[in-house]
Amino acid sequence: MKKNFWVQILLAISLTGVGLSSYLEYVSSQPTCPVGFQGCDIVITSPYSRIYGVSLSFLGLAWFLILLILTVLASYKNSKNFSYIILGWTLASIPSVAILVWIEVVILNAICIYCTIAHLLGISSIIPAYKLAR
Repeated sequence: MKKNFWVQILLAISLTGVGLSSYLEYVSSQPTCPVGFQGCDIVITSPYSRIYGVSLSFLGLAWFLILLILTVLASYKNSKNFSYIILGWTLASIPSVAILVWIEVVILNAICIYCTIAHLLGISSIIPAYKLAR
């Protein structure tokens, strides 16, 4: 498939991730999840939801913003370097997602549907990044 197709997929994933992570950042500042999913309350208010005072939703927002910037740059420049950087960036999500899912399932015994969607977006970005780098 054409490079443009994979760039568009990555743009869609990153924009969706930015929107979702922004929402999660808003929710993390609330005492309870506004939508009312009990698992979200447990995950978002847990001590594991912050690293050195920075919310994980903010870190997710930053991750998706960087993916968005890299993808936009790759679409304007025909350099393979950006494709490889994007692939590396997306592969870096694997350990983070694995750890966060482990914390939700094993330690907290709760699943946040919004966090799960963000995790799936991060992991699913690997395929178009790989196709773009080929």
